[in-house]
Amino acid sequence: MKDRYLRLLSLLAALAVLIVVLMGTLVTNTGSAYGCGNNWPLCNGQVIPTSQAHQTWIEFSHRVVSGISSILVVIVAVWSWIRFKKIKEVRFLAISSVFFIFLQAFLGMGAVVWGQSSVVLALHFGVSLLSFSSNLLLAFVICEETLPHAKRIIPHIRRGMTLNFILLGIYTYVLMYSGAFVRHTQSSLGCTDFPLCNGQILPEPLISKAGVQYLHRVLAAILLIWLIATLVTCLKKYRSMPSLSVILSVALLLIILQSISGIYIIITRMALVFLLLHALFVTAFFGILMILIMLGLRRSEE
Repeated sequence: MKDRYLRLLSLLAALAVLIVVLMGTLVTNTGSAYGCGNNWPLCNGQVIPTSQAHQTWIEFSHRVVSGISSILVVIVAVWSWIRFKKIKEVRFLAISSVFFIFLQAFLGMGAVVWGQSSVVLALHFGVSLLSFSSNLLLAFVICEETLPHAKRIIPHIRRGMTLNFILLGIYTYVLMYSGAFVRHTQSSLGCTDFPLCNGQILPEPLISKAGVQYLHRVLAAILLIWLIATLVTCLKKYRSMPSLSVILSVALLLIILQSISGIYIIITRMALVFLLLHALFVTAFFGILMILIMLGLRRSEE
């Protein structure tokens, strides 16, 4: 019974961190970063703000949800460490989940109190993704250990494919960092059309907001091609493991949806719903990719 509660709590913690990531996107794209002024942890000098401005309540809600998620993450980390202290993955993920959730909070606090550059603000989003992934992986391992009739998954993934997953993960992180940099440099509409950029194949000048968005487009196209090639390879070489191809197919679908939402951000001139979907799809994709990396690294344990 206790394992069931741990399993449910771990899934809830991962969901809470995902909501924090999406609310961070909401804060950024509604201009609510200073909705509570330069105060932290107070909001405009108050425990509960009395201002009616929607920016204030968006930022305040983001802080509340971040605080709740931090508590959940710490509880799950401590509980899982005690319950499965002999499992190396649990120990590593418990530490990383706590580390990244507090690093994320610190960067958010710093942006409010001291002000930060576009680079650091983009880094804040990147750390948020690592925080979500750590909690998702921890929930995955906990489910393996606590679900009835479940067993530890150790697929027969070759070293070359595992390395490919790792490189995909690193590249995706760079891509997402570039996307966050696009937002924080206000370059989302640097190119106002698609697939061209302001009517040009190559924007001029290249060192501009259009250039920043164009670079992000190129990086996204490379990821899409890379992922398709990985899926085709798995379909040929891992026919005995159809689940691997299914996971990669879901990952490819998420990247396609993320690309479509990115196009509609331009078409709709940054409609909030597509900005949130864009963040949701890429966050879910990164989480799936981290699961693939973890499963690939397990082959050495056989």
